[in-house]
Amino acid sequence: MNPIRMKKLESEIIRLISSAILEGKVKDPRVFLPSFHRIEISEDLRYAKVYFTALCNNNERKKLTQGLVSCAGFLSSLVGKNLHLHTNPKFSFVWDNNYIKSLEVNRLIDESAPKTLFEELHPDETDEDEDTDEEGKEAESDDSETETTDSQSDFPAKENK
Repeated sequence: MNPIRMKKLESEIIRLISSAILEGKVKDPRVFLPSFHRIEISEDLRYAKVYFTALCNNNERKKLTQGLVSCAGFLSSLVGKNLHLHTNPKFSFVWDNNYIKSLEVNRLIDESAPKTLFEELHPDETDEDEDTDEEGKEAESDDSETETTDSQSDFPAKENK
């Protein structure tokens, strides 16, 4: 199959599965907002391995995986009907450890980012600038309160007759 068509088909399958879960078409209570990252489809479109993650602990992850496995037939028929495929792919759901590792690597890279030249030459000034900004905001708020009280005293009070 054409690789471009395969990529389009993969993204459409992920979109259909995600929307089915979000719209409540999947009635299994164990399936709670998984995040699908990638999918590997065989050349003959008979098998599809769907990689997913979710914000949960190990017990919830096992329940989520069991729930997805139990609704795999429903999702397969839903994808086949909406995409008008000749053969419906048989889904297998796999927890995506590689995605979690990549998030950890990205976090480590962000933490080890080099300092800018200004931060290296003036390490104390960056802390002082933040303190003066906070003090400046406090001073502005005090000025605005005095202005409102001054502007109210400019108008004469109405006398009741």
